[in-house]
Amino acid sequence: MRNVYLVQVNNTFGDNCFLPYSVGLIQAYCQSLEWVNKEYYFKELIYLRERPDAIVERMENPDVVGFSCYIWNWEFNKVLAKKVRESYPGCLIVFGGPHVPMSPELQADIPYYVDVVVHHEGEVAFSGILRDRCSGIAVGFDSLGQPEVARLNDLAVLPSPYLVGVFDPLLKAPYHFHASQETHRGCPYSCSFCDWGSAVMSKVRAFDGDRLICELVWMGQNKIELLYSCDANFGLLPRDLDLTKAMVAVKEKYGYPQQFRAAYAKNSNQRVLDISRVVHRAGMSKGTTLSFQSMDGTTLREIRRSNIKIEDFKSLLETYRQEGIPTYTELILGLPGETYDSFTHGIETLLEAGQHEGLNIYLLAILPNAEMGDVTYQAKHGMCAIWSPLLQQHATPNQDGIQERFRLCIETATMPTFDWVKAYMFAWAVQTFHGFGLLREVAMYLHDVQGVLYREFYEWLLQVAAQRPATLLAEEYRRTLAIVKRGLVGGQWGEVDLRYGNITWPTEELTYLNIAAQQCERFYDEMNILLRLRWPDLVDVSIRVSWDRVQIRTSEEFGGDLEEFARQAVWYARKRLLQKPVEA
Repeated sequence: MRNVYLVQVNNTFGDNCFLPYSVGLIQAYCQSLEWVNKEYYFKELIYLRERPDAIVERMENPDVVGFSCYIWNWEFNKVLAKKVRESYPGCLIVFGGPHVPMSPELQADIPYYVDVVVHHEGEVAFSGILRDRCSGIAVGFDSLGQPEVARLNDLAVLPSPYLVGVFDPLLKAPYHFHASQETHRGCPYSCSFCDWGSAVMSKVRAFDGDRLICELVWMGQNKIELLYSCDANFGLLPRDLDLTKAMVAVKEKYGYPQQFRAAYAKNSNQRVLDISRVVHRAGMSKGTTLSFQSMDGTTLREIRRSNIKIEDFKSLLETYRQEGIPTYTELILGLPGETYDSFTHGIETLLEAGQHEGLNIYLLAILPNAEMGDVTYQAKHGMCAIWSPLLQQHATPNQDGIQERFRLCIETATMPTFDWVKAYMFAWAVQTFHGFGLLREVAMYLHDVQGVLYREFYEWLLQVAAQRPATLLAEEYRRTLAIVKRGLVGGQWGEVDLRYGNITWPTEELTYLNIAAQQCERFYDEMNILLRLRWPDLVDVSIRVSWDRVQIRTSEEFGGDLEEFARQAVWYARKRLLQKPVEA
């Protein structure tokens, strides 16, 4: 029999690891075909980021090796595939997944030693490659080097890798596993920055509900800690609420899954609220997304996106807050049409609307198969992109020496690089000092009582950081600005500080840790002086409340263990920090 290896590597996150869902689906489908089982034997799934040499040394005469490719493993896959080719020249190497470039302009990034590439859904396509391989027939390609396979209309033909035992051998490994689940495929939207599994602007097709519930039971029985929904819009379909209730019932019976995370339907609605209630009451919530990506009308038109009205957002936010359900709102820095003024005004608008805790701001990554990946689109908007090391926050740094990278947009026709850096630092200040609560109450008091705009407050904070070099605020400002300058010339964006564990932290989280873990007293002593120099009428209570809210009792609750403090207070609970109660 011919040996097949499937590869879907990902970083570990401490002792947490994702099961390789994509290649699991491929194996499950192929093994459902009788002729495949007569011709091929599927060897171990390769899912851990190990040294490529060690992986190849374990291989036993591979006939076909299939790689699932995305932004976090593209460079690794290329290195591993080359070593497979060198050791086994006759092996057929197949690349698939959302990161395999489709446009002719970008296909130079596909290595010469890759024999076949697959775009879109891979299960049927890979089985066809196996069929042609054992028959001695050359694989058929279209003009882009893709086997000609249409999207599946009936997802029932795909067995569940969970239910047919594909992942059972992996569960013996010493990891706390996370799992992925699709309840449907497809996305009705066409955001130009997005490439959700190459499913944008495609018909939504649903998996069978009974199958999904059985998968949930499997996850409960096998102690899956985190369930990650792979749907582009969870909550889009009416049945999603019932599926959520079924998931909670599984947790009540088995104690697992412990946490649930989803990309909720873009235009959040009553169903998403009802789902969020169920998840929150079960103690499984990782926060509900109420995203905008941009608040600027021109930018939204350029990226083919529409948002809910800000008044509806305010109402939703208030409802979520009253029920104690954490939410977070996402923005992207560097989108076409955005300026420094529109970007900072957008943040001001969200803070005015009441989004004070969960504001996540991401850098614009140009994905190869998104509309924005087209060179014509980039030229139209004056986009300048650099190759940059991929920031995989909370991931344990890999030891293989292979750096994953992505194309980072640092300039557009409306936002030159100088303004991009200003916008980055403004975003850092708001996420750190407002989102984490270090100065949130101060900013809210000045806004509500003295009419100080949030933008004015945080631009003042950045100005003080640049002018008062001896302060803790200035130390963190300089450290963050140095990371930005390093990133602009190809350096790493995040940092590892072993005091907080061997994982990578984004700049806003590391600043928060550096202040809240050990230096709160110094920070507030300095800020008390600086704030009163600018606003002499600032009352004591606003500063006191800010102090009380961030006084994480590290010595009392975590035994002085900074790594555990960082894990619990930031990594696991960014949306709901472990705060001391504030007495009225």
